[in-house]
Formats: sequence, C-alpha cells, structure tokens
Amino acid sequence: MPDPLYLSIWIRGLETPTMMQQFEALLSVFPISALRTGVEVLTVRAISDAEPELLDEAFEEPVTVAEAMRQARQFLHEDCAYEVTTHWDLWRREGSDWRLLPQEVRVSCFAPEYENDVGDHMRFALGWDDQFLPDPADPSSITPVASNLRSVARLAESLQASMAVERRMLWSSAEESFLSQLQATIFSASS
Repeated sequence: MPDPLYLSIWIRGLETPTMMQQFEALLSVFPISALRTGVEVLTVRAISDAEPELLDEAFEEPVTVAEAMRQARQFLHEDCAYEVTTHWDLWRREGSDWRLLPQEVRVSCFAPEYENDVGDHMRFALGWDDQFLPDPADPSSITPVASNLRSVARLAESLQASMAVERRMLWSSAEESFLSQLQATIFSASS
C-alpha cells in the first residue's frame, strides 16, 4: 500500500510577520503543472490539524499564487497553518503505461505556534511514494521513477538556492524510511 511522500523545509529565521512572503516565494519556485495551472484550494487552520478549518476555499477556477496569498494574509496569526492545493507534472502509471500527468500537491506553511508533528516550517505533500520507487518486477518503471526523483531533487535545489533553507527532509509516513525503501528497490531491481 503506497504512502504519501513529503518534502519538509525549515527556513532560517522564519517569523510570523514575514511568513507569507516566504510562503509565496516558496510557491513561486515550485514547478506548477503546465497542464493544470494555478491554485485550486486554499485551507487555513488554527492551532492544530484537529481543529476545524477557518477557511476551506475550493476555487471555481484556479487562482494565481498571488491571489491565494492575498486571501491567506487575512488570517495571518502565529498559530495558523496555510495550505494550497495545486499540481505538478509527474510520470504516473496509467494501466500498463507510464504517462506525464498532473499530480496533486498540497503545500503547507506552519506558523511558529501551530501544533505541528514534525516541526517543519513548510511542507510539500508530493504524491504517493510508489511514484518515486521503482518496481523490481517492472523494469519499465526505472526511467519514469528516476525522472520523478530528479524532479524532487531539482525542487529541493531550487529552494536551497532561492531561500534561507536551514534544513530539508524527504520522508513518508511508512514505518520503513523512504531512503531505506528506495535503496531496497534499487538493489532489488539491479539484481
């Protein structure tokens, strides 16, 4: 059963007054899908994920990052989390073929006093981890999966180059670490 794959980012000196500018800068670096552009959903929560949303706006037509951030700024507070739903293009299995298709991504920004299980400042929910792990039984999966992994690496490098990234972490919610899973599938595929 696949698990979600996340890229977590810690920003040096992140503070509430400048948080939305940092979040907008992060989103401007993110490669939004050419096939499915814009922000489709904006969600704002206070205190923790267990609390009801302060805002859960599903836009009739996707909006620009700037418009989504304009709306999010209305809720600027030190204990809020902000999440946008957009897409990026990844290789995905469709039947027995691999195709480059839009993949939903949720990008979150956590204010300093928001109850956050990992303690990261910003997080990308990139899609299912099986899109980033080669299938040892399917040699045709190696090339598209490698392309997907390169997309994650390029994103991490772009963030590092354009922001004051203090730390980053690629992880899944699986019991076994994503890196261990990746190493095991690569070793299995090469034997």
